[in-house]
Amino acid sequence: MTPVTSLSPGLVDEIVLVDLVALGLSIVTVSIVWYGIRRIFPDEVRDVPFFLTFIGVVVPFVMLIYFGLAVINYDAIATGTGWPPILPLSALSPLVVSAVVFYIGQIAWLWWSWRE
Repeated sequence: MTPVTSLSPGLVDEIVLVDLVALGLSIVTVSIVWYGIRRIFPDEVRDVPFFLTFIGVVVPFVMLIYFGLAVINYDAIATGTGWPPILPLSALSPLVVSAVVFYIGQIAWLWWSWRE
């Protein structure tokens, strides 16, 4: 198979759609879980260790699931169109850097909600 030298608009749209769906699903899932925890454990949510455990365990787990599926889908799309596979990821790949930036943003949003 000869490598593709340019991305077709349909392929770019599919990749962007999958990434946006992963981003939206992770935000919605973390929001629902945070809302549920605030309703179930109203006194414990105010504790700093509880909050740090939430942002250290729940948020990375949700991101790992959704963004992991998005990376696997992106790898399948890239391989199917003749681009080299992106898996395994290097430590400073754009996907890892963007996931870290999103994680920091998600934590900032949760911290803002937690402070209220």
